[in-house]
Amino acid sequence: MKRTATSAMRKRAAGIILCLFLPALLSACAPGAILKWNQVDAAAVMKGPAGSGKFNAIRVATFGPYAEQIFGYFLYRDGIEVITGGGASIERLGKMAPGEIPADYARVVSRNLHNPRVLVTREVLRNGAVVGYTLTDMKMDIDLWDVTPAGQGEAIVLRLDYKDRRNLDSGGDGRGIWGSAD
Repeated sequence: MKRTATSAMRKRAAGIILCLFLPALLSACAPGAILKWNQVDAAAVMKGPAGSGKFNAIRVATFGPYAEQIFGYFLYRDGIEVITGGGASIERLGKMAPGEIPADYARVVSRNLHNPRVLVTREVLRNGAVVGYTLTDMKMDIDLWDVTPAGQGEAIVLRLDYKDRRNLDSGGDGRGIWGSAD
């Protein structure tokens, strides 16, 4: 009987400790807020004011077991700092206009002996305002998280994460086609 009571007390104590420390652990590990995005017509963006503007440009490339690398771009305004997680193949390209990205993409993909595909264009929103654009291969997703430290003022810090949609564990079939079973 004494053994059962001790075991129950330990479980209860562990539950109380977990309840006390869990909120602190979760807030310490909070990654920030994911930014919303809207898929847009690339031609409309190119014809609008953003099409001729110069943005800071980052190229993201996948790596891993597949021979073909998949590429994506993030174009963002001045005053934004972009950080990435470990392992991402990132190249900072300087200032580029959205209209210059398809040519750079075709050059890089052709250099790797693959055929370029149409890029998916999305505008990234922070507090209702467009802070940048992603242009990605259909087999890649780029997510941006607002991780701006409180009290930093005007400087915005975004964390860029990407996902290679060809992975079998992501719901694809290895070719980047969702729900395909053949």
